[in-house]
Amino acid sequence: MGAVYSKGCELCQLGAKMVLFVTGLCYRSCFYCPLSEHRKGKDAVYANERLVECDTDLIVEARSMDALGTGITGGEPLLALPRVRHYMKLLKSEFGPQHHIHLYSSLAPSGHALRVLARAGLDEIRLHPPIEEWDNFASSQYCEALKYAKTLGLEAGVEIPAIKPVPAILSVLKEVSGFLNLNELEFSETNYNAMTAAGFVPFESGYAAVGSRQIAEEIANDEVPTYFCPSASKDSVQLRERFKRKARRLARPFDEVTQDGTLVFGVVESVPSFDCLTGISNDDYAIVNGELHMSWQQALRLAKKHPVLAEAARVVETYPDGTVVEVTPLNYCLKPKT
Repeated sequence: MGAVYSKGCELCQLGAKMVLFVTGLCYRSCFYCPLSEHRKGKDAVYANERLVECDTDLIVEARSMDALGTGITGGEPLLALPRVRHYMKLLKSEFGPQHHIHLYSSLAPSGHALRVLARAGLDEIRLHPPIEEWDNFASSQYCEALKYAKTLGLEAGVEIPAIKPVPAILSVLKEVSGFLNLNELEFSETNYNAMTAAGFVPFESGYAAVGSRQIAEEIANDEVPTYFCPSASKDSVQLRERFKRKARRLARPFDEVTQDGTLVFGVVESVPSFDCLTGISNDDYAIVNGELHMSWQQALRLAKKHPVLAEAARVVETYPDGTVVEVTPLNYCLKPKT
């Protein structure tokens, strides 16, 4: 099955899309909803993993990853339409009209809502009709909304999990030149019981549901731009690429950016004398909370030259947000190999 990306998906694959979660409130109760208990039903805003308490939080997060666009999700974003409008206008004002914004909705937006979104700068809308509407999509309000969105100049399509064939949806999408995004059905802590009750089984490794990929392959239609998003892609591709963009943006001159988007550097807890730093450029180290940060290679060289420093030195790996992934004492690195 070939991949045909919408503009939003293209930027997502590059890790260049900020995920703006505008509310955890939603009227739907889809059995496959993977939203965590931490966010489900909570009227809170997150930009990626950052809690947004003011506009500055949103802009800082977007700049930290050099975002080229934003995907607005929830919950149900249309339940917070004034908030969505405000954030879209803010992002377009700050980053320009080229900042691509797409939005997911499990509601069929009214003409008024679509006009508000279009005027605020929305570029792409992805409708997520409930499963009971899939077979009669052509006579649903979702079809009306899709057609009206196209008349407003929006890129428009349908995004659903790959559960069963959807000929009625494909027929409409072909008619209006819309796109279809198929997500691999996946298990989470919050939907596990409902998913198993519906007859789905997870793979032994990972969270994907057995058979969902095969259903997507059956649905794929050469006449409708179709993209299948595997469950593993969110972590192995999208999240990692986003971390890499953020890491490159935030890295200090001496930080090493890994292929997983983490930062690696050396930490020396105490320096007996700044004479130890003779010959080391000011750009090659930083003092943070009384500790000396530098490249791990430089820290290793210092520890070899001044063994007393090795007692309180380490190599640290963190995510771009500062969360520690791994800490290795430099003494371990200096041990003779056997």
